[in-house]
Amino acid sequence: MSFKSLLFSFEGRVGRKIFWIWNVFYYLAIIFFLKGMVELAPQWVNILVPIFLLILLIPDLAITAKRWHDRNRSSWWLLLNIPLVFGRMSLPTLDPATAVQPSMAQSVISFASLACGLWILIECGFMKGTQGQNQYGQEPQ
Repeated sequence: MSFKSLLFSFEGRVGRKIFWIWNVFYYLAIIFFLKGMVELAPQWVNILVPIFLLILLIPDLAITAKRWHDRNRSSWWLLLNIPLVFGRMSLPTLDPATAVQPSMAQSVISFASLACGLWILIECGFMKGTQGQNQYGQEPQ
C-alpha cells in the first residue's frame, strides 16, 4: 500500500502495527505542535491548533477505517470518532485559569469521548484482525 493510499484512502485493511505507529505519531505531533505554539505564538493557539487537528483528521480517519475493515467491520464505526473530534477541538478553548467547573456539555463530551476512545482502543488497538481475506481485502502483512 502506498503512503498516499495509507493516509488518504478509506479502502483496504491495516494491521495493529500500522495503527499503533500512526497513533504514536499522531499524538506526538499534536503534543509537539501544541508545545511549540504555546512557546512561539500563544495568541494563535486557539486558531492554529484546531486547524492542525483538522489537517490530521483525514489521515486519522483513513487509517482507523482500514483498521475497522481489518476487524471485518464497516467504516460506519468511524462515527465513534465524532465525540473524540469534538473533544479534541474543544481542548484549546478550555482555560484552566478561568474554568472553575466544566459545563454540563463539556462533561458529556468528555464522557462520550472517553467511552468511544476506549472502545476504539480496545477494538482497533488490541483485538486481532480477521484472518485471511474478508470483504475489505486481503489480510495485511
